[in-house]
Amino acid sequence: MTIKIAKSSTAKQLEDALKKLESSSKGIDLDKYFGKINFEVDGLTYQKKVRNEWK
Repeated sequence: MTIKIAKSSTAKQLEDALKKLESSSKGIDLDKYFGKINFEVDGLTYQKKVRNEWK
């Protein structure tokens, strides 16, 4: 969403526009995706391997 602000906008108008922006945004429920992807490699093991490639 884009908010256009004119030079003549008052502080009240800016606050109202920001509140409208906050209320219109919907969060995504990520809990339904938690644990759905099974990786073959442990995350810590992979991270150590990738970091050691530069040595």
